[in-house]
Amino acid sequence: MTIELPFKDVVAIHGVPRSGTSWLAQILDSSPNVRYKFQPLFSNSFKDRIHIRSSQQEMYEFLVELYHYEDEFLDRTIQKKEGIYPHFKVKKTTPEFLVMKHVRYHYLINPFLENIPQLKAVGIVRHPCAVLNSWRKAPKEFFPELNFHEQWRFAQDRNFFKPEEYFGFHRWMEAAKMFLWLQQRFPDRFFLIRYETLVRNTEQMVQQLFQFLNLEVEEQTLEFIKKSKTIHQNDTYSVFKGQINLHQWRQELDVEIVDEVYATLKESEFEQFLDE
Repeated sequence: MTIELPFKDVVAIHGVPRSGTSWLAQILDSSPNVRYKFQPLFSNSFKDRIHIRSSQQEMYEFLVELYHYEDEFLDRTIQKKEGIYPHFKVKKTTPEFLVMKHVRYHYLINPFLENIPQLKAVGIVRHPCAVLNSWRKAPKEFFPELNFHEQWRFAQDRNFFKPEEYFGFHRWMEAAKMFLWLQQRFPDRFFLIRYETLVRNTEQMVQQLFQFLNLEVEEQTLEFIKKSKTIHQNDTYSVFKGQINLHQWRQELDVEIVDEVYATLKESEFEQFLDE
């Protein structure tokens, strides 16, 4: 059953932590026709509002409430004031697209796609070694008292084996497997993108993505892409990264970890994500 929404479409961005979801989300938020909300199911306002047994009606009610809801966390108000997120001046009063991003709760993508015909999902996958290295260097994500050699596989003292958390190599594999499965199951509604391809061919990939979502690429989006790739800020959570070195992990991640990752993924369906 399709229930009418007070807006046209929903876009759900998903990726494990440190995969480039924030940058991708800001590219979409740069559209004047988008209203963007950051990790609503992790927010105080909507924490765990939707779960694996939520009904279609509950999902619709959540999306409608989210579209109209405003708070500092969802809207990244502090990050915009600090300048690590852009403030987009050109916005429609009532945008037709609701965009939300999550680095958690990926197991809810399939129920959302099954229940909300107006929803499309975007999964982003980054090289697993780059993800691990970025996680290792993010102080709010990898706690300093932890030993990376003990945590990189399962992130047991970061995920605490909660189903919604996706730190560590094994959960990277689970998310990548899920995204490949969803791409086959919903070819017209699930868009899989590689972070490395987005970095190298940004405008081309954005054109493809926006066309898939039925969004128009406007000048504000092109301006943000240019700024995000020329302005460099050292803040871990800034979306202004300048020229990104896709191979930095090779100089920083322990070679034993790299070798084990490659040995695990070679000659598997995940090998495609090892291409640099």
